[in-house]
Amino acid sequence: MLRRVIGAAVTAVGVLAVVFAPLHLDVVGCDCPGPFGSHSFQEWIYWPPGWYWLHRPMQIIGVALVVTGMVFMRRARRFG
Repeated sequence: MLRRVIGAAVTAVGVLAVVFAPLHLDVVGCDCPGPFGSHSFQEWIYWPPGWYWLHRPMQIIGVALVVTGMVFMRRARRFG
């Protein structure tokens, strides 16, 4: 039971890391001065300018956490 709970928690954190990763905001035809920030998937979180570099690490870590959580849940059923 404990492995299933840990696996579910790790999977949930991984999914949140993938969903909230900053996506680059492309502005075309705007005469607005200054750098632009990024938004997460579906624009739930606004990331300030200069935080876009976190996109790739958050994606990699999120996918790794999802896979690890699924392995924990699978092994819990097999050995539980």
